Amino acid sequence: MIRSAALALALVPAASAAAVEPIDAGWSEVARARDGNCALVVTGNGQFYRVAASGLEPGAGGRFVLTNGDMKPLDWDVRADGAGRFARYYLPFRWHRAGGTVEVALESARCTVSAAFDWRRADVTVR
Repeated sequence: MIRSAALALALVPAASAAAVEPIDAGWSEVARARDGNCALVVTGNGQFYRVAASGLEPGAGGRFVLTNGDMKPLDWDVRADGAGRFARYYLPFRWHRAGGTVEVALESARCTVSAAFDWRRADVTVR
């Protein structure tokens, strides 16, 4: 029993350290755009994508538009955080489509940035 408790305690720091790492750590960059000091970067793991902007005016509002083929666009009013950043995650999916192109745009008082990236639905393996 003492050995089991020691083993359990030894695993706690490793589990805590892993929990701190963001879900998107190590994702590949799939698109990038720049307008002055503003940057728009899209990273992904092949299924999920993170759209992140930086260089915006801290706390400033803006308009975020995301389209994926002929779907109704996501059109949101957004606000930059205190460091002038904004980010959203996106899972592209369209019924009866194996893939497509996502276009994202962010417009604020300081800048307008837009980028596009291709996505493809992962093949499902039944075991």
